[in-house]
Amino acid sequence: MILPAMVMAVPARAETVPDSWTVMIYMAGDNTLSSATVTDMSELMVVGSSADVNFVVMLDTADGPASLLYVNQGSTTVLADWGEVNTGDPAVLTRLITDAKTLYPANRYALDLWDHGNGIMGICYDDTSGDKITMAEMRSAVVSGGVVFESVIFDACVMGSVEVAHQLQGYANTCVFSQDFVYGAGFPYDQVAAGLVANPAMDGKTFSVMSATVFMEYYAALGWNGVAITAYDNAYLTTVSSAVQSFASAQIATMAQYYKVYKACRLSTVEINCAADLAGYAKLVAASTKITSTTVKNAANAVVAAVDSAVMYEWHTTDNAGLTGAGIWFPVNSLSYYWSATMETMYRGMLFDQATGWANFLDSYYAKA
Repeated sequence: MILPAMVMAVPARAETVPDSWTVMIYMAGDNTLSSATVTDMSELMVVGSSADVNFVVMLDTADGPASLLYVNQGSTTVLADWGEVNTGDPAVLTRLITDAKTLYPANRYALDLWDHGNGIMGICYDDTSGDKITMAEMRSAVVSGGVVFESVIFDACVMGSVEVAHQLQGYANTCVFSQDFVYGAGFPYDQVAAGLVANPAMDGKTFSVMSATVFMEYYAALGWNGVAITAYDNAYLTTVSSAVQSFASAQIATMAQYYKVYKACRLSTVEINCAADLAGYAKLVAASTKITSTTVKNAANAVVAAVDSAVMYEWHTTDNAGLTGAGIWFPVNSLSYYWSATMETMYRGMLFDQATGWANFLDSYYAKA
């Protein structure tokens, strides 16, 4: 694939003085999104890096080997030829993080995971290898990279869930993701880059909210449906998980009494890709006149308050009414992979379930069903 104004340079030397920001983009395009890499790289080159901000891209497409690129205004510099890579291998993601950190040390770092996404089932699919990055691998990759990111942006479908955010505990201060599917156009990278280059002193929260805001403005102007975006503050991960733990326990204790009510609330909750809107479900439980347990209602209200604290910014199109910023795994259908033994093992391996016991609630709910 030919990128506009690509420039080959001598091997890069690491900078010695930290810049304000280094933004790492893991552009996993060895799949049906390959052509979209050209558009997004072109958008990045509209602005390019500056004296204070570095944009470093691992670019892999369906048409050739991967490269590590430095984005200039109007061109890219090839920092290294990586050959054929499997973007579903977490070691490749770790390599991007460690190489970008070594070459362009900064006071703040951001990571953009660019590709197809399937919520907690995985991200960054590689068609050549038939592989993807699982949630366990995503965490292992960032832990091995040794960088605490100010922001992790998911330019991928349906990654907006509490489980995904919690999987980055200790390594991402904020997340930007969508509860809904993301169009191939993705983020307007020229606007994201322009905002950061114009104000390199911005902190991570400001960067995440800015990125979500320009996403909103871009799609609002297009008038497209089925769009949602959230900027999520990971400082509230424990607040949310503690509230969900209490909520799960309260529902388990009353499942025999209120199962039909919980089911009615769940069926009335917005669901995308088997993830129910967490605060939306909790609101319905708290508002139900058929539930008389103050323990359940208080726990539900605590979940709503916790999610509200964590969500710094949320926007959705009118057809997505009911979304509040973060989903939770809660499929209506308990059969097949939705809650098979393999699925449950995977789910229980994630940090969120270890903190909340949500899988215990799902076991209780589905057994009653």
